Amino acid sequence: MGIVGLGYVGLPLATEFAKAGFSVTGIDLDQGKVDQLNQGMSYIQDVDSREVKQLIQEKRLSATSDFSVVAELDTINICVPTPLRKTKDPDMSFIQSACQEIARYFHPGMLVILESTTYPGTTEEVVLPLLTSNGLRAGKDSPERVDPGNPQYQTRNIPKVVGGVTPACTSMGALF
Repeated sequence: MGIVGLGYVGLPLATEFAKAGFSVTGIDLDQGKVDQLNQGMSYIQDVDSREVKQLIQEKRLSATSDFSVVAELDTINICVPTPLRKTKDPDMSFIQSACQEIARYFHPGMLVILESTTYPGTTEEVVLPLLTSNGLRAGKDSPERVDPGNPQYQTRNIPKVVGGVTPACTSMGALF
């Protein structure tokens, strides 16, 4: 499985999946983050470097800036930033850019989940057209809300609201 965007949403999610036994590949354009993670160091306060180091050593977590790894993945979670513009609407450029890169390696049976905080309808209006331009279909997950530093609610116990473009996509998202 893959995580695109290894910030305060993506890295905690990647480590939780790796601790649950999944083999996780993180993708981030920031080579500094990639290098730190591959050396077993965390730059996120909610993720312990000792855990990252152990997961890296056990080969359950790895990081890269090369999107071609998407071709080998069954699932990909998009966790890129959506900062607010001056007009208070989210900047969708990071989601669009991530989807354009994913689309280059998108393959039948792949589950794509949007984790980035955004408005309802983003999956069908932005993600779906980018991923289905080659005739394939995508699944979706509505965004999680992350509160960095919150000791009570962290990645492992934040409920997920799951939906899909089709009933089959919803089933796959819920199963995942």
